[in-house]
Amino acid sequence: MLFGLRMKIQMELGLIAGSLCLAIPFLSRLPRGSDWVAQYLPDEGHFISGTLLFGAFAIIPAIVVFTAALISKSPFYLPVVISALTAIAMLAYWHHDNDLAADAQAAISLIFIPIFAACFAIVGGAVGVGLQSATQLLRKRTEQNADPNA
Repeated sequence: MLFGLRMKIQMELGLIAGSLCLAIPFLSRLPRGSDWVAQYLPDEGHFISGTLLFGAFAIIPAIVVFTAALISKSPFYLPVVISALTAIAMLAYWHHDNDLAADAQAAISLIFIPIFAACFAIVGGAVGVGLQSATQLLRKRTEQNADPNA
């Protein structure tokens, strides 16, 4: 029962963090207005293919963050927290000022931004795993010192 509850929490954390990674490209553009957000929406003739193309690359950091959630352990869930914060910060930073109308090659950035954000999320997840291991080791040592029979 405990394993099932822990896995459920990990899945929920992963889905929430992954959903944020998918929404951040649009949310980060909202302060500049609806025209700025509309740059990321495909035109009517290519709506399905454009959405699939954007989604295929936008899901890359979401998968990394979801994977970090699966390797996270309570009580802090550090890998998913650090990985998600890193990915969300990088996605928001790069998508906020990405002007697709500025250059004919600017649309290529929609491919590279998620890949770079996923790389940063992997590094953040690795730092989280290291911190998680350090806190677990510290907790074990503290419990051994507190237990007189050990």
